[in-house]
Amino acid sequence: MSTEQGTDPLAHVTGGGAFAPSVAIDRADLAREVAARRAVLGAAMREEGIDAIAVATEANAFYITGYETTFFGNRSKPFVVVLTADGAATAICHVGEETSVRLDAIDVAVHPYVGPEVLEVHGGGVQIDYQLPAVDALAEHLGAIGAQRVAIEESWHFIPGFTPLAVSRLRDRVAAPLLDASPALWRARRVKSAWEQEQMRRAADAAAATHAAFADLARVGMTERELGRLLRWLAYREGAEKIGYTGIIAGVDRAPLGGPTDRVWERGQMLFVDVCLQLGGGYFADFNRMYASADPTPEQRSAYAQVCDGLDRASAIVRAGLPIDELSHTIIGDGNTIYARVGHGLGLEMPEPPSLSPQDPTALRAGEVICLEPNCHVPGVGWLVSEETVVVTESGLELLSPAFPRELEVIG
Repeated sequence: MSTEQGTDPLAHVTGGGAFAPSVAIDRADLAREVAARRAVLGAAMREEGIDAIAVATEANAFYITGYETTFFGNRSKPFVVVLTADGAATAICHVGEETSVRLDAIDVAVHPYVGPEVLEVHGGGVQIDYQLPAVDALAEHLGAIGAQRVAIEESWHFIPGFTPLAVSRLRDRVAAPLLDASPALWRARRVKSAWEQEQMRRAADAAAATHAAFADLARVGMTERELGRLLRWLAYREGAEKIGYTGIIAGVDRAPLGGPTDRVWERGQMLFVDVCLQLGGGYFADFNRMYASADPTPEQRSAYAQVCDGLDRASAIVRAGLPIDELSHTIIGDGNTIYARVGHGLGLEMPEPPSLSPQDPTALRAGEVICLEPNCHVPGVGWLVSEETVVVTESGLELLSPAFPRELEVIG
């Protein structure tokens, strides 16, 4: 369907409600970004004596190749990227994705596999397995390039892209013990470039517009499910291509995890709203809002002020070199905390290291993006959270998200 310039191409399916236009990623900028990432990782690999890193998770694959794919949602066929210390990258992918990789990945060779391997299942039946053919192709490629010291994602937050059975096969096929690539990967990924920070600003703008539209449209009497659907629809309308999660808690008499449910938001109750979204390019925005549905009680105002004060205390001291445990204790202050942390890193994943925990003595670095997230339980009021996303600088911080409102807003 063709559309006139300046018209909304989705108007025919949205009842005339305008969708934010997609913003294309500049391929030249992305290519420079990917080249810089490989140079940093290559230096870390040489320092640690690693010949090749093999990653099989979505964020790391994009980080090294600039290649976006929805196929990580299909868990049957692994997508693996091998990076050598000289900066050369090869994708080990199913033959069905080979053409897309050649067209869209940044300076990447392709080693396709076909499969499947048929496994007998205990108790009868078979398993059609593509993990093992992928591992066989990976081992073949590592052998062809003469990689002796190979590292994979083993720790530090990564969810393995391979099954334990596949990792066992890989260990059998690689002559030397497998190393852990995670320290080198996070050393690079935790510090965000100016390009990455700009992608996160764009995502934060979309999340801010989502929250603002939600505050206009949410109504007392809607269920958590209805409120959640409204929030997600608005996020897509404002440009989201992927939603990490949404949180809706009516009444805040339970912690802001779980749901949604058929509980109805009632007059006088507070409302917790959280959205985590990505635009094209894969970088997350994540921050919440809390609302009242009637003139707040003194107890509600006081509890809300408590989590706002945590943000103010954090903002006053955040800087490069500040130990995370010191920041965490400052945010908590004299109160309590719902979680074992009061914030987290953010980027291609939600969350990322570091966790802002009183147990982490390491220092913040300039360029790290963190979510400051004071949270507490106040008897008689409920569970409250405030959140801002900031870039750590040498002398302080820079807000990526809008400032969390210091006054409790009434909506509905």
